[in-house]
Amino acid sequence: MATINFELYKYFCEAAKAGNVTKAAEKLFLSQSAVSQAIMQLEDRLGCQLFNRNKRGVQMTPEGEVLFSYISNAMTLMENAQEKLSKMKNLRDGEIKIGASDTTCSLFLLPVLDEFSAKYPEIHISVINRTTQELLKLLKNGTVDISFVNLPVEDEAMLKITPVMPIQDCFVVGAKYAYLADSVFRLGDLRKYPILMLEKSSNSRKHMDAFLASYEIEIEPSIELESLALLSEFAKIGLGIAATLKEDAQKMLDSQELYELRFLETLPARHIGLAQIKNVSLSFAAEAFKKSVLATVVTDCCTSSCLI
Repeated sequence: MATINFELYKYFCEAAKAGNVTKAAEKLFLSQSAVSQAIMQLEDRLGCQLFNRNKRGVQMTPEGEVLFSYISNAMTLMENAQEKLSKMKNLRDGEIKIGASDTTCSLFLLPVLDEFSAKYPEIHISVINRTTQELLKLLKNGTVDISFVNLPVEDEAMLKITPVMPIQDCFVVGAKYAYLADSVFRLGDLRKYPILMLEKSSNSRKHMDAFLASYEIEIEPSIELESLALLSEFAKIGLGIAATLKEDAQKMLDSQELYELRFLETLPARHIGLAQIKNVSLSFAAEAFKKSVLATVVTDCCTSSCLI
């Protein structure tokens, strides 16, 4: 059977529901003759009469009733689909799947999520907490739409990455080793003390190991943990020198529960980045959330006069 214009079915359904071609034409904002010709064209294509015409309007034939029983359901589904898409476009419906580490959530993501959720309450948001490497896997297999990761990362060729927040690696100590903060060290001096670091699988640990290796320094930590927050707590009670992020430890530094060590070598700044798959479109909701994140970043940078 030859392909039939979808509009012909639409005109047929409207005439069937109205029982009158003129009323159907008014609803469709078309002329009566245009709708009549469309119905006749459909009848010609299908090889059967769909309506009996009379002075009061039209009445479906048995063949017309069979067609209507199928097409009316299809039309309803299509109308529902169009309404659903319209709601998604206008952010009155939709879903966002976000990957983020605990650190990312605590440093900047929670306020953005709170503001976005208040503005678009009908958008469903799910957040999966993992390490950077795990988040990249979730991103690549489609489990999440976007991931917030600690940069730099591998496989950047297939990713689109937007830096959203600067972060700074540092080494901190609690009161037991507070005297060390009065001196300026070389990185190699770290080998004289117990060192607390993240697990080897974390991106921050890999970055720190690579940075130390550039100075031909290899450190075997006394304790390895999966959380930056735990690193700060362990350092606070005197278990050693913790390799952490300054932003995560800032409150304890401000309250002098922790002290930052100083080095002759400069620890390079890094960023948290928003990662998505290249050439894969985000949903309306995910795109709107990304814009909210970037707007927050721009506002914060303008306030603090920082550049990312």
